[in-house]
Amino acid sequence: MTALVQVIRAEWFKMVRKRRTWVLAGLWWGLLPLLTVVVARVLQVNVGGSFLDDAGTTIAGLLQEVASPYGLARIGLTGPAFVTPSFYMIVIALFAATLFGEERSQNMWKTTLVAQPSRLAVLWGKIVTLMALSGLLLAGAAAAGVLWGTIAMTMFPTNFAGDWSRLAGLFALQWIHLLGAATLASLLIFLVRNVALGVVSIFFLPALLEGLHAVWRATIALQPVNQLNVVFQTLHLRQTLEDLPRYFFTVNLYLPARAPARDLIDLFAEGASAEMQGSPFANLFGAGLSLTHSTGVMLGYAVLFGAILTWIFVRRDVD
Repeated sequence: MTALVQVIRAEWFKMVRKRRTWVLAGLWWGLLPLLTVVVARVLQVNVGGSFLDDAGTTIAGLLQEVASPYGLARIGLTGPAFVTPSFYMIVIALFAATLFGEERSQNMWKTTLVAQPSRLAVLWGKIVTLMALSGLLLAGAAAAGVLWGTIAMTMFPTNFAGDWSRLAGLFALQWIHLLGAATLASLLIFLVRNVALGVVSIFFLPALLEGLHAVWRATIALQPVNQLNVVFQTLHLRQTLEDLPRYFFTVNLYLPARAPARDLIDLFAEGASAEMQGSPFANLFGAGLSLTHSTGVMLGYAVLFGAILTWIFVRRDVD
């Protein structure tokens, strides 16, 4: 335990002094809420007082959902999950590249393992540091949303109303889900032995595998039964393969962050999220999936990738 704490302290000391850490924090804590407030102000000026105020959805209600302290904190959770590549994955990839990739590019692995001979302490000290930094950024995003929302209350008719306990739970769940991403990113960076290629693999490998499944569903899975898909029918594999999207990495990884988006869709178009199931947007919003299911799936990925990473890290020679 002492060795683990020493590694965490050393890695934390290094990471908090990296410029990329504070650039990511600035984008997440500053730029995202600022742009949201600017967009909300434009909506208030251009649309306020129009015919929309006479409809069921008022501009004041929209501003409350977007530019209030609760709304901005929620956007701090949801916004990063809807960009491509996901900002969550960008954060994890850059931190993993620093913690695992720079050791190789700067020929520091031998020095690191001489200073701390326990490889398990080195490995999991880096993972714990990565998760701690990710948690710090998530908590900062929530705090920044509240701060910017409080400032925005001087411009908009907003207040502190909102389901804060559920939002806090979603932040915590999203952080737990990131453990699967952290172990995958660390595994790929260490395994590939090239930082640039490792980062590219982190961004696109899960999407590539999920895309291959989509190709399968569009070709082999088509009716009528042909020589290609008859094998799957005979072995009773077809239903299993069609259920695979429920266990996709990216669908489950971002489910807590994307859950508020489904709530907003239902708020302004009742029942719309339920109708997404089976549509092209089902995977984007995780239609038909529960948070309990996604948490179990992501913890399974974390155990799988963590076990492989531990086995490789302990047994492989480093240079």
